[in-house]
Amino acid sequence: ELTDDTCSLVPQVLKSCTEFIEKHGIVDGIYRLSGIASNIQKLRHEFDSEQIPDLTKDIYIQDIHCVGSLCKLYFRELPNPLLTYQLYEKFS
Repeated sequence: ELTDDTCSLVPQVLKSCTEFIEKHGIVDGIYRLSGIASNIQKLRHEFDSEQIPDLTKDIYIQDIHCVGSLCKLYFRELPNPLLTYQLYEKFS
């Protein structure tokens, strides 16, 4: 469970996207299927512009997979992976 302290550590892009997916995106393959690239880039740009985009816009509701794809993109672009290099052997 997330507390106020841990919520402040979660980047806004992940918080917004996961809350939206939990509310609207319970569909098969939400994280497996990719969204439309132009929608992903538009959504990314909105977050990069220091805005919290309205994820209930038709463009995102109709392409719910772009929201999941943005989450995956965020994790791929981290400087250090979630499963850190130091712990890789233990995980494998």
